[in-house]
Amino acid sequence: MFELIIRGTRVIDPLNKINDVLDIAVEDGKISKVAAEISGTAKQEINAEGKIVVPGIIDMHTHMRTVLGHKHAQRMIALAGVCTTLDMAGPLEDILTSIPQSGSGVNIAVLEAAGEGQTLSTSRPTEAEQEAFIEKTLELGGIGIKLLGGHFPMGIDISESLITLANKHKAWIGWHAGSTQHGSNIEGMREAVNAAGKDKFLHIAHINSYCRGQIFNETEEALEAIELLKTHPNIFSESYLSPLNGTRLIVKDDVPLSNVTVTCLKKGGYSSNYDGMKQAIIDGYAGVLVDDGTLGKLLSGADGAEYWESKNTACTGSLAVNPAVSRFLLAGAKRADGSFVVDSLSTDGGCYPRNVIVENGLLLVKFGALSLNEFAIKSSLNGARALGLPSKGHLSVGADADISILDFANEKAFATVVGGKVIMLDGKLLGSGTKIICDERGAQALKKRNIKFTLKEPFSLNQITDRYAP
Repeated sequence: MFELIIRGTRVIDPLNKINDVLDIAVEDGKISKVAAEISGTAKQEINAEGKIVVPGIIDMHTHMRTVLGHKHAQRMIALAGVCTTLDMAGPLEDILTSIPQSGSGVNIAVLEAAGEGQTLSTSRPTEAEQEAFIEKTLELGGIGIKLLGGHFPMGIDISESLITLANKHKAWIGWHAGSTQHGSNIEGMREAVNAAGKDKFLHIAHINSYCRGQIFNETEEALEAIELLKTHPNIFSESYLSPLNGTRLIVKDDVPLSNVTVTCLKKGGYSSNYDGMKQAIIDGYAGVLVDDGTLGKLLSGADGAEYWESKNTACTGSLAVNPAVSRFLLAGAKRADGSFVVDSLSTDGGCYPRNVIVENGLLLVKFGALSLNEFAIKSSLNGARALGLPSKGHLSVGADADISILDFANEKAFATVVGGKVIMLDGKLLGSGTKIICDERGAQALKKRNIKFTLKEPFSLNQITDRYAP
């Protein structure tokens, strides 16, 4: 008897070059058999006739935090068909301690944010403090660090130093581009690319965020971003498909705390002060993230403004600032060998209700901008290869039974399977707990805390530069 059989579904597996109607059997959390018709029984069967199966979706940029978001983030990505995610800010400790209440059965790798007054004593930490911060993050179960340049910028020399030290320690390093010299725009992206050069690894977050027409028009910025990435294969990148961004809506001394919020208000024609922020919420240009008891939702209009004021502005939220043209161009751009310029589809979501890899990704397939095979590459295989997870991103016999079942007709996730366990089925959440992805440096700390973990391979730049070309 198998643990699980998924019957009669179209299986899309780029690595094994499969695109056919097949059954999939799971045993002991692994893919046991993929065949036209699997005989026998299972403890659980899913009739997926008319559905599509892809290797478990890996969202390479989310926020699972509860300190600045809310406790439902893991549930929200499970509902969206995501099996594995890279959290890009932490706090690591907050995520780890919230597992019993917030876990939905997904896998999470965590980057700890480099922030003054949080993980660093100042915006200009010494090299010794930077190095200690990286080492501590790895020892506690994170896989690397994140620079919050767009929101809370540091000097370019400090950012360059952190990139150098992260590479020295074979740690993942992400950067929301921006510094005290340049903002979260195409100029900030240029600066980040130059800081990494052509020999240091860097993950530049949400490329679409630098193509909002702040310096040139959106098309010019997107085309420049594509060329920058083509000439710097050492850089990993992702872009998301939602028009919504994510930012803090906190206003202090009549000025928004986040530089991103200031920029977004100006783009929408609002003054960057308390009154401008309030009016943006009332008009529906901005939404305030609220907890409805089950999921996170955005509240705008008069009710949203009232909620924002009742919290003394201490809220996070979203503004609809991502142009369609740049999102479209970045999703499909390719290198000369056929591999994607922007490695992965992402959401920058989780706690924010914009987890639309499936919804908008399948619309791109229907439009003809991506094939189903390419969708699976960008939503799963590329992320697995980059993170050093050889048992994920494909449906080979013996691979982890991480499976996303998609309702193609309605552009939504039908089921989410992680390690052979069905954690979401037809809109119902069934999973619990969390498995943390770490390397051997964090294993001991997680083991002492009885937190489940998966070991990733030691980081190598080859994981990034050896891109999958179909």
